[in-house]
Amino acid sequence: MTSLLVLERPRSYGVDVVNQDGLWKKVIGDLFKDFLLFFAPDLHGEVDFFKTPDFLQQELFKELLDNKKGTNHADQIVKVHMKDGKEKWILVHIEVEGSADADFPKRMFRYFYRIFDKFEREIVAFAVMTGPGKIERPLGFTYSYFGTTLNYAYNVHKVSDYDAADLVQSNRLFSKVLLAAKYFHQTENKADQRYRFKQKLMREVLKLEGHSRESITAVFYFIDYLLRLPEEMTRQLTETMLAELREEREKMVQHDSDDLSSTLAEFMAIETQAALELGIEQGIEQGSENSKKDFALALLNENFEVDYIAKLTGLSVIEIEKLKKVI
Repeated sequence: MTSLLVLERPRSYGVDVVNQDGLWKKVIGDLFKDFLLFFAPDLHGEVDFFKTPDFLQQELFKELLDNKKGTNHADQIVKVHMKDGKEKWILVHIEVEGSADADFPKRMFRYFYRIFDKFEREIVAFAVMTGPGKIERPLGFTYSYFGTTLNYAYNVHKVSDYDAADLVQSNRLFSKVLLAAKYFHQTENKADQRYRFKQKLMREVLKLEGHSRESITAVFYFIDYLLRLPEEMTRQLTETMLAELREEREKMVQHDSDDLSSTLAEFMAIETQAALELGIEQGIEQGSENSKKDFALALLNENFEVDYIAKLTGLSVIEIEKLKKVI
């Protein structure tokens, strides 16, 4: 297992502007094992993922990045336990704009020496550039002054260097995250094209085998939020994918109904409306306690969340949990 520290708390996904740094932080946190398998399979093979995660407090690292400004990049520090019993520290830096500035190598070195100086741990550093453009300048940090020389190199991965066709064929889960990042830039201001890419990618992810439902759900959420669509297109996409979403609902990890991604929020709205109409057809009157319970039972049979049912019916969570035991 890994212990992961998010250096900046990710903001809610439910925002009008795509919060790329928050999305990348969360998807790496949710899929760190898959991240490592995709970018560093040799290192992945040496990590003992059976060890219990040890989540570190954010405040411990606050001073490490005290000069960081803006939201152009996202960072993770991960402590992993190796199969030989040793601990390693992994620094993951995501440059979400993809166009590394002149100070980028120096910033990567600064992260390294601050962590090393404070904690004296062996560190593996990754820089992932998510933008569409090519970066020609060297990304290692070099210092030389009157005989004092320093060369600092780190792992660099550019999303633009990966072939889309290869990512489509790959069964590794993080390949779909990179595909979404590619589509994000390719479909900017091209809603129709984004709709087609998003629908195809979502269906591919839902059909993937050999991965946990938690992992599948994490990728699905990343795609849904990164590839935002106009409201009408979101509704159309949801209606087109109703069959897949209904099939997946029983397997997917439940999320807070107040923070659903756009497609799933629209799906829940459609399902709720259908349940309400079913209740009306059956002559359910909301003022009756028995009718409320009947309605709650109908929603439980459709696998709605307990908290969500409580909001719709006015029944307490405890009452609904009792009804759930009856089922």
